[in-house]
Amino acid sequence: MSQDVTSATPTPGTPEPASTRPRRARIIGLDGVRGLLCLSIAITHITGHYSPKTAATWQTNVFGFSLVYFFVLSGFLLSLPFIRNLFKERAAATLPNVTDYAVHRLARIMPAYVLIFLFVNFVLQVSYVQNPALQPLGTEDGTGMITDPGMLIANLTLTQSYFPAYIQTGINPSWSLTLEYAFYATLPMLFYVVFALRKRLSVSPLAMATWVPLFLLVVGLVGRALIPVVFAHAGTTDFMLLNWGPNWAAVYTKSFLTNADNFALGMLAAVTFVAIERGDVPERLSRRVRMLSTLAILPVLLGCGVLLVFASQFVTAGVAVIAALMILVIVAPLARHQKSRLASALDFRPIRFVGEISLSAYLWHFPVLLMLGRIGWMAGDTLPGMLRNIVLALAVTILAGAVTYYLIEKPAMNYAKRIRSKKKPAQV
Repeated sequence: MSQDVTSATPTPGTPEPASTRPRRARIIGLDGVRGLLCLSIAITHITGHYSPKTAATWQTNVFGFSLVYFFVLSGFLLSLPFIRNLFKERAAATLPNVTDYAVHRLARIMPAYVLIFLFVNFVLQVSYVQNPALQPLGTEDGTGMITDPGMLIANLTLTQSYFPAYIQTGINPSWSLTLEYAFYATLPMLFYVVFALRKRLSVSPLAMATWVPLFLLVVGLVGRALIPVVFAHAGTTDFMLLNWGPNWAAVYTKSFLTNADNFALGMLAAVTFVAIERGDVPERLSRRVRMLSTLAILPVLLGCGVLLVFASQFVTAGVAVIAALMILVIVAPLARHQKSRLASALDFRPIRFVGEISLSAYLWHFPVLLMLGRIGWMAGDTLPGMLRNIVLALAVTILAGAVTYYLIEKPAMNYAKRIRSKKKPAQV
């Protein structure tokens, strides 16, 4: 869930030669997207936990698909340095420094996660010590302080999702960080192979840049296709338990094997972005990428609706396609060094701020909603009650997220930058 890549400064005009393009620290608009996604996921959990009937009426569960967008966004952002290097001339096409990459990835998540988890577990004591799929909604049943050594170690190392007995324990939504780290580990290994082939094969960089995302796309789609087979041997037909319960079926559905396609679609958007940025896409097509992406969203959205009606395991893959198209709608003009009103609107400072603190806010929102319920501040299952719960929980979540961002996240990231600055800068 990080945004640490560079992109060209958006200025009016046509694309400049790649060698003269200025770079900036971030792609405007995407922090704002992250902020909106974080708020959407929190709303899903707040409403579903305390106002299930009202939430069902207002279909707030659809906001939960925002998590898929997070994975697509990670695929887009994390793959950009690799893809940009791959597009360079053969002699200069080298794998980005993997040590720097690993340090940055660890510093980005682990300090904030570990300290928030320790506080939630030992001070607030609202960690899940039992799988929440077994607990009634609207209660803090199954929460407390984790003392089991195995469960504690698994949660501290973000490996709890790999064990049926531990899945969904600790900070409930942290399973997605386990999935993120699976992607982080896979990315440089796969690109290592592609960069080695780049030195030996006379294949266009554009074609080679698609190999890793296409491989991950196949892995994810095949993994999803096998979900019914896994469910058939799970020993239960309960949908909630199959996807979230303490069993191997839930471990499988929350694994990289069934979610790799989400990251892959973000990577394909990144390939498109870099190709436009470098002028490798014909001008007539380059100018139409945004329009074509916008037009494609509606039919894909309708397809997702059909998949959702039939409870297909491929519905999130469809959502990932929409997310990748939406990213292109935002960033395609920036790749051409043109202004984007949409990107500027999403860069609205309050929303951008939530995006900047989104990791901490994401980790805090579920413990916060549990704590607010414990002290009796959450309202009942009515529309006014649901709206009150949303405002209160989001306000406390943002406050807690801001505190840990400035006290933990930002210092950790600055420390990682100092470590990297002591070394010779890697070619990017």
